[in-house]
Amino acid sequence: MLKYSKENINGKIAVKIDQIAYPPTVYLDTWALFDFIEDDRLANKFIKILNNLGGTLMLSIMSVLESVGLKNQKQFQCLCDLIDSLGIDKVALLDFNFMRVSTKEKIYKKISPAIDCGLLDSFIKIHKPENPLKVSEIFSAYQQDLENGKVLEENWEQSLFPIILRARNNTDSLSNAKKRFRKRKEKAKTCKFPCTEFLWESCIDYIAINENMKMPDKEWRDIFHTIVPVAYCDFVLIDKRWRNFVKSTGLNPPQIAKVYAQRNLSEFLRDLENWKRSY
Repeated sequence: MLKYSKENINGKIAVKIDQIAYPPTVYLDTWALFDFIEDDRLANKFIKILNNLGGTLMLSIMSVLESVGLKNQKQFQCLCDLIDSLGIDKVALLDFNFMRVSTKEKIYKKISPAIDCGLLDSFIKIHKPENPLKVSEIFSAYQQDLENGKVLEENWEQSLFPIILRARNNTDSLSNAKKRFRKRKEKAKTCKFPCTEFLWESCIDYIAINENMKMPDKEWRDIFHTIVPVAYCDFVLIDKRWRNFVKSTGLNPPQIAKVYAQRNLSEFLRDLENWKRSY
């Protein structure tokens, strides 16, 4: 949930936004968000289940950036309506950058390394304190920036290419990647929460090993929909290829999230509805 407070300091309204992610936490790749807004029955069922459980929908800046480019304004508005229908007490912001999160895991002691503090700060700057807080504000603000000609996208995936190409083009490196992946999988049961670094290292080796795994440049960024959400959330909906990767690591719930692809939507809703606290 987003915790929202206002304080009058010397005649000026100061806004503070914090967050707590109550379980079960759910992360939806952008395609899943679109699937829900196109099917009212599915969307209503998902919202009802999450509300009944007191759970949290996790959103990342990736979700925002991939949504604001929608040319269909009605579809964009439906997305905003879906998110706002949950309310600020059912949404939290997740840091998608696994390299940054992995670093924070070694430093942070009192707050979750997976919180996107930067996006929370942006939220504070965007929000007008005279209005009620809505999660869709962040989507609308980025869409406005896009319409005003501002460049919103960063080529995060570009940092991965040299590592992958080097491994694929070097026989020894490729052999080492296969050995590392196998040995890491053998030790998967000993991995403790959060498994961010385990997933990150396994993912790079997995891509290097699977030389036929060719995708358009933009699809590589789906890695950012995968690693941190799978490491920190209870339920994650991602593309089939990345679900296959997660299944290949040897990690299993509750070490990591339960993962689902597009054809598993009904299974996801059933499992979510049957979720029970572990204490």
